[in-house]
Amino acid sequence: MTRSRAPAAFAFVALLLVGASCLAGPGIPEFERALSSLDLPGEAEIRQAFELGFSQNRLAVEEALLLVEGLAHAPGNGPEKQGILLIVAGALRDGLPSSMLVSKACEGLARGVPLPTIEQGLAQRGRLEVEVRDLLYAKRIFSAPTEAAAPSGALPPARFDALVSEIADALADYLEGGGSPLEGYLLLDAVTLRLTRLSGTALPPHDTELTLARIGAGDLTSVVLNALDQPKK
Repeated sequence: MTRSRAPAAFAFVALLLVGASCLAGPGIPEFERALSSLDLPGEAEIRQAFELGFSQNRLAVEEALLLVEGLAHAPGNGPEKQGILLIVAGALRDGLPSSMLVSKACEGLARGVPLPTIEQGLAQRGRLEVEVRDLLYAKRIFSAPTEAAAPSGALPPARFDALVSEIADALADYLEGGGSPLEGYLLLDAVTLRLTRLSGTALPPHDTELTLARIGAGDLTSVVLNALDQPKK
């Protein structure tokens, strides 16, 4: 009786292991294989930056894989596809949040937007993230590993990244909608609306209140004008 039950028990355990493997989702090897299939000259640089982002929890492997697979099926040449990946890679190397960049790229690919247009939009969003991060630093809002005994403007990395990402995205959406970079009060309205709408869900109310209490219309005008002027690192 014991011997007859052993194969069934083994099969059951094997089934559980297979199911767990499927639920685990794609891993770094799948991402590396998909990236290699694009046959890009900058593959090593891109892989290194993306794997740094994975290790810092600034980008999920699933997101990166979706982007690479989307590029693999998109019409366009190698340099155009590499340009998009290099923008994300640059943001990851600079310690900037990149999920929003990847999401916007995937959205453009799904809509059939030409690759140069996607690259241009991502480059602008990347510059905005740099400027927003620097503005928050100047306003004494920054990323810190722990809140224990930290100043009031110190936020956990994930929460700081969320602020940078949402503010930059709100400004980018405003500009892409035809808004003037010189209308500071409208820029502030766009950011206020975004942060307030997300307060209590994607953003803690504390972070929203802290940020809106310290930034003004003139600050955001400078952010946008600096981002539009030239690429910054």
